[in-house]
Amino acid sequence: MFHFLFWLLYTMVFYIVNKKYNVNTVIPYYTFITAAVQIGLVYFISNFLFKRYYQKGKPVLFSILAFSSILYFIPVVWMITMIISKINVTFSGLFTIDLLLVYLVTLVIVFISVSVTLLGEKERKKNELAHFEREKKEMELFALKSQIDSHFLFNTLNNIYGLALKKSDLTPQSVLYLSEILNFVIYETKNDFYPLSKEIQLLKYYIELEKMRYGDSFRIDFEADDKNDDSCITPLILFTFLENSFKHGISKTMHNPWVKIRLKSSVSEIFFEIENSVPEIMDNPGQDGNKGIGLGNIRRRLTLLYPQMHKLITRRDEKSFYAGLTLYKNY
Repeated sequence: MFHFLFWLLYTMVFYIVNKKYNVNTVIPYYTFITAAVQIGLVYFISNFLFKRYYQKGKPVLFSILAFSSILYFIPVVWMITMIISKINVTFSGLFTIDLLLVYLVTLVIVFISVSVTLLGEKERKKNELAHFEREKKEMELFALKSQIDSHFLFNTLNNIYGLALKKSDLTPQSVLYLSEILNFVIYETKNDFYPLSKEIQLLKYYIELEKMRYGDSFRIDFEADDKNDDSCITPLILFTFLENSFKHGISKTMHNPWVKIRLKSSVSEIFFEIENSVPEIMDNPGQDGNKGIGLGNIRRRLTLLYPQMHKLITRRDEKSFYAGLTLYKNY
């Protein structure tokens, strides 16, 4: 409808201008024949030639063919019209100042049409790229979450297995905590973000599970300031730090293992830091004792969900491993 109204308006303006300036031509129905040729040229160039040559990386050939089409078809159609109308075809009858003006107008219209087509093509590619990047991001986040889930489940089942071997009375309670954690993992991690309070509750459940496993053999200090109830965070980010501290630190430290956790949420940021003891002799010398699937996973998720809005610091010395994470809020 838009195209129809545009060309109808153009033809009317073209007719009015010709009448006003008394354009006399030997070509019958000059206005309508010329407008029809121009309309055909616009769609032929902006659709057929554009797709066949320009989009396939041949802009020079496209320009030559487009310009040649304009120069060729307009006088040819005029000549055919004159022949059908039994009008003597002469050079002076065809190649007049009117033809030059028609050439110029047609070039302008074609230029505008091709420009609009280029802008539309650019926007289409931009949308396709954005859609592709969004799908890629969603797939990658899904893979990262799945990696966390299996990693966590494997470790936790090992913990419960250890309690079951000891025939501990804590086994039923540990299964209950595991079910609560799995409820978080399965149902609460479908979105990219959820309330910070849920992540804190998840940390507490995991700590209780580890207390059942290790008893009083380790010391843990957990301080959480979550007064800012509207804070949100991507699921399992902090949880992975805690899981790593037990897997790579507490479980391998022979003497007085410990872990310290501090969480603070303010109007502008969420700050989380965790520090844990490490074994005196590392399993893999020269590698970070807390480096593995978890930490690499965290870095990738932070890049995807907090681009330019996070700061992660990790360091290790002979006695401990430290990680400090700052998540900046976007208001």
